[in-house]
Amino acid sequence: MSNTVRNFWVAFTSDRWARSAPATLFLQPTARVMPLSNPKIAAATRYDRRKEEILNAAASLINRLGLRDATLAVVAAEIGLNLKSLRHYFPRREDLVATAFLRSIALHTELVEQALTAPEREQRIRAFIDGYFALQARVALGQQPHFVHFGDLRALTSPHIETVGAAYVQMFRQIRSILRRPGGDGDRATLNANAHMLLSQLLWSVVWLGGYLPQDYERVGQRFADILLNGIAARRIILEPTAAPPIDLPPEGDRLNQESFLRAATELINAQGYRGAAVDRISSLLNVTKGAFYHHNDNRDALVVACFERTFGFIRDAQDSALSSDLDNMSRVAAAAVTLVSRQMSPEGGLLRTSALTSVGPEIRSTMAARMALYTARFADMLNDGIIDGSVRPCDLRIASEMVTAMINSAEELDRWVPKLDRDRAGNLYVKPLLNGLNGLAR
Repeated sequence: MSNTVRNFWVAFTSDRWARSAPATLFLQPTARVMPLSNPKIAAATRYDRRKEEILNAAASLINRLGLRDATLAVVAAEIGLNLKSLRHYFPRREDLVATAFLRSIALHTELVEQALTAPEREQRIRAFIDGYFALQARVALGQQPHFVHFGDLRALTSPHIETVGAAYVQMFRQIRSILRRPGGDGDRATLNANAHMLLSQLLWSVVWLGGYLPQDYERVGQRFADILLNGIAARRIILEPTAAPPIDLPPEGDRLNQESFLRAATELINAQGYRGAAVDRISSLLNVTKGAFYHHNDNRDALVVACFERTFGFIRDAQDSALSSDLDNMSRVAAAAVTLVSRQMSPEGGLLRTSALTSVGPEIRSTMAARMALYTARFADMLNDGIIDGSVRPCDLRIASEMVTAMINSAEELDRWVPKLDRDRAGNLYVKPLLNGLNGLAR
């Protein structure tokens, strides 16, 4: 990760944001309902209702299309407004997006606060998970409006990134409180890593939750909580990294230049969302001209696809290497996971996060998502074989495989919450808690 990108995220996740957070970070409580006989009150109420309608539509569109394509014009058309009328409520798209993110953060914070009323750590964790899946069920059943997912949050620019970033950090701190143990917090790095694991696993669930009926979300949440608390492994796992062989590279003459473009693009897109895929930003990071960019890449979408292909190569090679070993199947999954999480900390560059799917059009997005699902299914096959050989405990393997993929995907952000994290420690800090369970750490 370059110094420019790293310094941005160090600042983003530092105490400075939380200390400087303005008092208006979260939505104000809903005003007391008043009679509508007063025309001014009625007008204000209509204004608020329309504003809520705009925010609801924006949340749904951002989740479906990505931040890049959810323009003000698209939002206006969704609810039958013209662009001029919508700008009466939100003059700029950034204002609308930031408000939508703050609204979503406030909603998640409410779930955290409800969970924090439980006296015991495990009860708090289960309450937070239950609340989240119940929320998703209400949204799926049309009983509650959509809320913005956080995958594109990093694409915000100043000054909105400061305000929204501070609110997000404050929410993270409250989630961290859910995990606190009686008698002390122990290692702060472990607490931060576990909080990141809990939040990231919940946020990733939107990728696979649509494969279930909303009426089953409660049961799915209970299975999810069982895996997170009690792990996947039948016995405590000992991590042994397996080095993955290098992926196929371009011909010798283009090798360094093409690989450097892929590394730079992966780094920028992971750090800045769809804005990081801009040609001028990638060229600037590499100190080359736009002409040099187009010499090696047909267009921006082609570069993003190449970054995904590079990532798929890393995953495939890690899985192949693990499958060729003499380890039991749980240890094979562990070895592949450690290899991939460690790669995120390596100078060779990490994996492209799935949030990058919003950087490309719907057709490419669908193709890349289907490709990623194949590697998740491969983890599920390995875990299924682990049930047979006794190395995997009985649990929902469909959900467990998604949680393995989520853990690998979210490891890219780990060093933002645990600064100066080295490769050797990353596996124990982030892979082991999922395999052994958050409760398993205490045994």
